[in-house]
Amino acid sequence: MFIIYTGSVINNMNLIIVSQLLDTPPSDNLAIRYVTMEASGTLNLPVLIEVEQDMKDLYHVYMKTLGLMDFVDQYITPEEMEEGIRVDTELNYPMTIKTRNIRFDNTLSILGQIKSLKKTLV
Repeated sequence: MFIIYTGSVINNMNLIIVSQLLDTPPSDNLAIRYVTMEASGTLNLPVLIEVEQDMKDLYHVYMKTLGLMDFVDQYITPEEMEEGIRVDTELNYPMTIKTRNIRFDNTLSILGQIKSLKKTLV
């Protein structure tokens, strides 16, 4: 299954989560689900997962099995250079929240930073 992505979902107001945070311990699946639920529901941000093109199908199956797809809108590749608020393991882009993992002990911090960065985009 391929999800075709044709550009910004809503005026550069996306939340982009890099795939390394989804499959690398010690990230917590329920914490990831909570962050994506709050971003999608409360903050009204489309949630995009950045993953290499050849891994999209594998991530879709993996995330669906774990119940992580409910609040994910699209898969994108790094080559698409999509803009938005990023949750990443590195600081290579503006508006990036750098973290080693997504766990319950840092979800409030991540969500607070997302809210702050969203205010700067409005």
